[in-house]
Amino acid sequence: MRVARLVLPALAAALLLLVAPGRAAAAGPVYSGTGWKIATKDGIHSLSPKSYVFTFASTSSRTKLTPYAQAVAAQLTAVTGTKFVVSTTVETPPAVGSCPAEHHLILGVKYRPVGTKGMSRAYNCFTDRAGSVDYRAAWGGWAWIDSEYWYANWFSTNATVNSARIKNAVTHEVGHLVGLDHPNKDLDKDGVVEDYECARTTGGYLPVMCAPGLGGYTTSTSGGKFTSRDTPGLKQLVANYGLG
Repeated sequence: MRVARLVLPALAAALLLLVAPGRAAAAGPVYSGTGWKIATKDGIHSLSPKSYVFTFASTSSRTKLTPYAQAVAAQLTAVTGTKFVVSTTVETPPAVGSCPAEHHLILGVKYRPVGTKGMSRAYNCFTDRAGSVDYRAAWGGWAWIDSEYWYANWFSTNATVNSARIKNAVTHEVGHLVGLDHPNKDLDKDGVVEDYECARTTGGYLPVMCAPGLGGYTTSTSGGKFTSRDTPGLKQLVANYGLG
């Protein structure tokens, strides 16, 4: 993912890091684990406790994506403790290399936004916190979701799986905006990090953040949800902020 970078003064005082009885505080930030990875290559190291808001690139995007945004916002709020809300605001995404308003996550639908069949794209931003370069927080950004996903049977002829895959695709791009990277890793030790090469859940599902974006649950009740491999990364983003 290409990064639009923004450097600002400190956003807020650091959170107190709560430590469970009998456990020592972490010595420093953690950026990866089994099936998850934080987007440090994009300049993001943490997630702010200050609320984030979803807006939309057009009225048609708002109509199409509001249910998806509401579902992922509820998840993010529950998992991270940071409040994510969905507005009705229409907001034009900035030029690549720039950033939207603070903590705005703009979602839009566009036909082949990167010119490649089936590919969506997220543009994330970070902000420096004074004296804490290693704890740069997710500022916000925008994502274009490929309109082809809503063509008949785009992902699967199984209606349940197809619907779940669309939800997963939106969640995947939002995951990039809040600071998660592709967790692909050379698990088979052949010297190549390949597509779909990610640690699976105990149920055999790929993380929703696994490249090229076809991971996640495929059931009617769990489609679009971050998997048990993804959620530790979201929680670590918040923990890293508390260390800053």
